[in-house]
Amino acid sequence: MPFLQQLGAWIAGAAAFLGPWGVFLIALADSALVPMPQGVDTLLIAQAIATPETAYLGAALGTAGSLLGSLVLYGVARGAGKSVLERRLSEHGVRKLRRTMGQWGAAALVPVTMIPLPLPMKPVVLAAGAFQMPVPSFCAAIAGARVVRYFGQVLLARRYGSDVVSLAAQHAHLALATLVALGAGLIAVHFLSNRWLNR
Repeated sequence: MPFLQQLGAWIAGAAAFLGPWGVFLIALADSALVPMPQGVDTLLIAQAIATPETAYLGAALGTAGSLLGSLVLYGVARGAGKSVLERRLSEHGVRKLRRTMGQWGAAALVPVTMIPLPLPMKPVVLAAGAFQMPVPSFCAAIAGARVVRYFGQVLLARRYGSDVVSLAAQHAHLALATLVALGAGLIAVHFLSNRWLNR
């Protein structure tokens, strides 16, 4: 098992005993460097079912941890420039990300940050730093998308308890459509605000 996966497994095991702060730890590590796919979501839902009184604190700490970890990755990429992307992606991939960032700006971060599917978030975060996305826009996109995702999961877990996983599986298409609609709404707000600011 690669070192980062081993480290991720160790962090996930340790974090399970730390309550809401464990969610913060996993979110920070996963967003910064250590891959733990769905680790935050799994722990957050489990805690929301077991200890619903602290679930919203866990969602808030998960959002903060994800934002801080993403800022670490963003800062590394901003300092290293395009070379950090060229080590991970083909030249075509780098050009595609540059076009995406130029066209969508911070809205490009919303789908990969909000939708709880194994979407490639880190290359988009690295591109945001490498192509000098403004920090306020970056933070607003990451934080806004994570709030929707994590608080939404807690709300569902508190309401439906252990049935939330089976319900999500049965109605996956509806959940995905809802998240896409929310993402489209955030993107629309992004473009409208840009148009208003640039008048």
